[in-house]
Amino acid sequence: MQTALMPRSISSPETFLARRAPDAANGPHQCTPQGQADQQFVAMLNAYRGSGGIGRTEEVLKMLKYYDESPVTKLADWILKRKVICFEWRSQTWLPWFQFHHADMRPQPDLAPVFAELAPVFDPWELANWFAQPNPWLSDCTPADTLHVNPPGVLHAARADRFVAAG
Repeated sequence: MQTALMPRSISSPETFLARRAPDAANGPHQCTPQGQADQQFVAMLNAYRGSGGIGRTEEVLKMLKYYDESPVTKLADWILKRKVICFEWRSQTWLPWFQFHHADMRPQPDLAPVFAELAPVFDPWELANWFAQPNPWLSDCTPADTLHVNPPGVLHAARADRFVAAG
């Protein structure tokens, strides 16, 4: 985001605020729906950074093609059957990397029972957020970071949060 520069002293409060004001030509203001979606996406990027980050569909397909003859069909099937976490932002589909085996790009098998708990009550964006946010049932660790070391704990947290979301 560019800042607006004013020919005043740095000590001026107006200059300080003007330099941090969003440039209208640079995109939506944070108070608009698109601006809020952008903020949520940046928060998601930051939250998933520790567990491997997130990738666009094209990036996932590029990796998957080394292990499957029809990567588009395979990934589409996983998305349609909600076997992987994905969400839309700015007309692109994004997928967290933690959910794939590094050896062959298959979805982590420990995700299936967690998805069975949460998919009925969370939309794709909410599900992606659930995995990225600190969870009190997991000692304030994220489910994405915890899945590899404590799959039963993540499943327990999903069950508890499903009842909270559904209630």
